[in-house]
Amino acid sequence: MNNFNYYNTLNKSFFREENFNNENNFGLNNNMINTNIANNILYGPYEGFIKGNLFKNLYQQYKNYQPAIIEPKNEQEEALFNLDQIQFAMHELNLYLDNYPNDREMFNQFTMLRNSYNKLLADYENRYSAINVNSMSLNNVPFGWVQQPWPWDRGNM
Repeated sequence: MNNFNYYNTLNKSFFREENFNNENNFGLNNNMINTNIANNILYGPYEGFIKGNLFKNLYQQYKNYQPAIIEPKNEQEEALFNLDQIQFAMHELNLYLDNYPNDREMFNQFTMLRNSYNKLLADYENRYSAINVNSMSLNNVPFGWVQQPWPWDRGNM
């Protein structure tokens, strides 16, 4: 399996709500969001990301518009999109936990997302380059941040 198909398969099995009960190619448990919670309260990371809201009871569709289906063009875009989905879901749960800090189930969901995010981030940075200036992949001389392509130089990732 080439790398793009690897990430494409990962995204379809790991991030789409209807497939949360399978193992993905990273060997991570796809039950990132407990299905009981997901079915009643939360969208999966993919659906929450494209709708802009992880909480089902707070989402209101605008007129008859449907969220766009996001299709990354290559492996690197797919990997970055996976990170974006998880980070969005973590942020949503973080805001929830700010208001309900004693909700153990949501805290467990946040912890699973954070662990998954850290694994995906390490994989991304090992394959491509650092995303943030505080990345562990920049612990060498010459300083790697300036060695990477600048955003305007990336063109077609």
